[in-house]
Amino acid sequence: MTDTDTAQGGFTPAFPQRLHAPGTAGPPFYERVGGARAVRRIVDDLYLHVLSDRQLSPYFDGSDLPSLKRHMVLVLTGVLGGPRGHGRRDLAAAHRELRISGEHYDRVSHVVLGVLWENGAGVDAMMHVTRMLASARGLFVPRLGDGPGRNA
Repeated sequence: MTDTDTAQGGFTPAFPQRLHAPGTAGPPFYERVGGARAVRRIVDDLYLHVLSDRQLSPYFDGSDLPSLKRHMVLVLTGVLGGPRGHGRRDLAAAHRELRISGEHYDRVSHVVLGVLWENGAGVDAMMHVTRMLASARGLFVPRLGDGPGRNA
């Protein structure tokens, strides 16, 4: 993936608009964490951690990992206020069949924050991502009555 792939990747996550706005003065968090190269490194590190986790790795069985990584780069780029892709994807629909449990969503959220920390993201960027993860939780975790999460 090149630096222009992020901006021209043909994918914009279907997060509510408020999830894209950094909401602080100064350069976007995307630039503060190091831009496209840093976001790709963060995503690579994220998948190393998630795929080595016995509880989380079953969610990725049979997945097209390179495609998932490209999508995650674009999602994280958007969340951090970087350039947006051109397409749209409904994240709720894309994850519905996985039946992600609240516990597993929280586990991935902690991994995301840990990877950001390991890669030198500032506390303000991590707080922003924490708010975005909390706001997006309903897109990934089934509501009560929708059935149990995946038994991984």
